Amino acid sequence: MAKSIILTFVTLLIDRDASTKLPTTVPEFEQPILEEIYGEELVTELESKEMQVEDFDVGAAFAGLVKKYGGNADSDAARARYFNRQRDLEKFIDSRQPSTAKAAAKTTSSAPAKTAAEKRAEKNAAKAAAKAAKDEAVATDFTELLAGDVASITEKLKDLSDADLVAIEAAEAEGQGREDLLAAIDDESESRKQ
Repeated sequence: MAKSIILTFVTLLIDRDASTKLPTTVPEFEQPILEEIYGEELVTELESKEMQVEDFDVGAAFAGLVKKYGGNADSDAARARYFNRQRDLEKFIDSRQPSTAKAAAKTTSSAPAKTAAEKRAEKNAAKAAAKAAKDEAVATDFTELLAGDVASITEKLKDLSDADLVAIEAAEAEGQGREDLLAAIDDESESRKQ
């Protein structure tokens, strides 16, 4: 579904080797993939810029990611770690959209604008917190539950907390990645939002 969104584009400098440094501008959601492929210490963010994107199609964007990084197993695995399914990309983009409350606070705030360094520090802290939360969620031991068949696991999903549901989804995505089980987890998550 195409919609109008705010998308952040980042200009990165990728240090390929001693004599090759490649500048590239990509949507913000590609940055963690490139950091995973080349190493976080070899990818430097030079600048970021928010842009209004009309008729953005998340399905086309996800297909583009799969095509772009599907050329070899390592880059495809890096892409899948962050955006295994279209829904993962959609959640990432939605989480970056300004809410009306945030927009109203921005326009009425008399606080001085943040510098690029402050914004980058906040972004890096948020990224580190998200990674730590994801690692902690995956670390929760669901080995016994995930050893069962899809039908028996699906029956037990309704008994899990929201946090456990997120954790088991991450553990399954990192492990066997059974599409039918991931779909059942998605269905359970969606049913709780209604």
